[in-house]
Amino acid sequence: MVEHVMPVYFLREGIQARLCMVQDDRGREACFQVRDMILAEGLGAKIYIEKPSGLSCWREAEIHGNEVYAEITPQMLAETGTCLGQVQLYREQERVTSFLFRLEVQKSLVDSSVESKDELTVLERLIQEAEAVIQRAEKAGEAAQTAAEKAETSAERADTAAGNAQTAAEKADTASEEANTAAERADTASEGAGTAAGNAETAAKRAEAVYEKLKDFSAEAVDNEIQEIKAALGNTIIVEG
Repeated sequence: MVEHVMPVYFLREGIQARLCMVQDDRGREACFQVRDMILAEGLGAKIYIEKPSGLSCWREAEIHGNEVYAEITPQMLAETGTCLGQVQLYREQERVTSFLFRLEVQKSLVDSSVESKDELTVLERLIQEAEAVIQRAEKAGEAAQTAAEKAETSAERADTAAGNAQTAAEKADTASEEANTAAERADTASEGAGTAAGNAETAAKRAEAVYEKLKDFSAEAVDNEIQEIKAALGNTIIVEG
């Protein structure tokens, strides 16, 4: 709404410029014209105001050409009296600060209800960004921990599965050996059965042969033959030489 234009110096103190504003105003902007140097591209800017009580305000600013524009906040105008200010230029780790300017704040008869306090808008933003980075890092750490725990669990399960597989293989080997032994015993039993069968067959043939010889045998006929032999012997004369 209202733009205040004032010169600032970075190479020499020069004439200390002065801004005059009213307490608790909103809608004022300051245009700081850099008089003793040319601003390079890629610079950032912010302004610093120290109030009479020692409380302070930081505010980011914009650079257009060789001028720095910054909004004047109600906190900068919260206290009446003389405030001291500076413009700071920065790029990466480089910082260059202007010589002092004065901000004269007159009492407002309309409204002066703003409580004066520190207003570190730049630092607050940096802190918030740092907190966000920390939170993301913590979440990433938690995710990494969870992944590590899952990987460890998977490894334990893999070890268990490997152990079970080894046990199953050993049992399979044992079963195979027992099957081989049973097969060998079955072969031996089969051979023994074959031998017994052969023996039985031989015995059967012998019994059949004996039967063939004895089936027509007559005990009476044999007895008669024996009696005849005895009678013949009784009629036989033995001549001794």
